[in-house]
Amino acid sequence: MIADNDAGGVITYAQTGAMYGIGFFIPFLLLMIPVAYIVQEMTVRLGAVTHRGHAEMIWGRYGAFWGVFSLLDLTIANILTLVTEFIGIRIGMSIFSVPPYLSVPIAWVFVASIMIFPHYNTWERVALWIAAGNIVFVPLAIAAHPDWSQVVAAVGSWHIPIGTALGAFTYVILANLGTTIAPWMLFFEQASVVDKGLTIHDIPGGQADTAIGSLSMGVIADAPIQRPIRVHPVHAANHQK
Repeated sequence: MIADNDAGGVITYAQTGAMYGIGFFIPFLLLMIPVAYIVQEMTVRLGAVTHRGHAEMIWGRYGAFWGVFSLLDLTIANILTLVTEFIGIRIGMSIFSVPPYLSVPIAWVFVASIMIFPHYNTWERVALWIAAGNIVFVPLAIAAHPDWSQVVAAVGSWHIPIGTALGAFTYVILANLGTTIAPWMLFFEQASVVDKGLTIHDIPGGQADTAIGSLSMGVIADAPIQRPIRVHPVHAANHQK
């Protein structure tokens, strides 16, 4: 679940906070936590009970057309997601004066290598260590020393700003939903459950794992917008946009 807080996700969160304020972002994010859990928990149960991957289930239940459609949709979504990841790598490494002609190819080789060569268990451990890097946002948010009284006031007084374009507002909501419910997540988690050989008796453990990931996603996702609050302190009225 922490994978939701990738480059595209963090950019989306920061943009949402900048456009509509934390008075909107924080409650909306809290709503996304149970949404993320419900969707992912479903794949845990499906995989443990049927011992079939998500694509295989779609193919078997709805036929070849929807099976092919789901895989094409997954492929396109994955390609676009990878594009945003490498954009994030380029931007992030530029902070350390690493040129893109070095950072992007090195990252590509690293990603390709851990996907092709290691055993699944090794790959999973590497992915978990990479995901743990998201925790850095929490101390950064604390170090920003946000004024929590203003945060609470902004949440309590937020309203849709007059003159807000409905299309733009809807687009932002859909963008945040897209970072929470990504197609690859459904396929990956169910495949992971099947690959590990989990059974119906392992469902409670899978549910707990998913719950921890969902909560971690929510806590960490809130951190990127706290830093601008400290750097550019404003009153609660401005927090609510």
